[in-house]
Amino acid sequence: GAKVFLKLYFRLKGEGLENLPEAPFILAPNHQSFFDGLFVAVFLKNKLMKQTFFYAKEKHVKNKLLKFIAAKNNVIVMDLTDLKTSLQKMAEVLKRGRNIIIFPEGTRTQNGKIGDFKKTFAILSRELNVPVVPVAIDGAYDAFPRGTVFPKPWKKINVKFLKPIMPENHSYDSLKEIVQTKVSEQLKKISSIH
Repeated sequence: GAKVFLKLYFRLKGEGLENLPEAPFILAPNHQSFFDGLFVAVFLKNKLMKQTFFYAKEKHVKNKLLKFIAAKNNVIVMDLTDLKTSLQKMAEVLKRGRNIIIFPEGTRTQNGKIGDFKKTFAILSRELNVPVVPVAIDGAYDAFPRGTVFPKPWKKINVKFLKPIMPENHSYDSLKEIVQTKVSEQLKKISSIH
């Protein structure tokens, strides 16, 4: 139901699904809107979607609708005061051969520009030797600027899954940098086309 609705309500396009490696992997999208997690998950085949967990801050899941979505969609709710526990929870998920979606910026963009990536995903990737798939989301900010209650319909939203990056030859920092660079470059490419 949600998939069809989202694809109808937005002009939602996904590309690069052939880049998804064998599980487990970490999806690392930029963060433009409240619905980004769903925009990414919509393109995963059902079986894959069931094996993919989101990572959300507690304060984002206060809302009743979001609580419902969270319960249905494998959201790992994290208490910000306790990063160690959330890292352990996420590591557990990956060790069981499941995937996770982490927004490396941590919070949604204020102005549509990509923010600095944090290292959480890189630590997990490196320690567990799990590939990272950079994901570029474009158009979600325009559809759903901060402060709006309902997204604007018919906005073009593009979700592009880029080639996986293997952690072997990286430090936490270089892994974080390369993923951020790949996402940024992809967003620049998209905006030069529009």
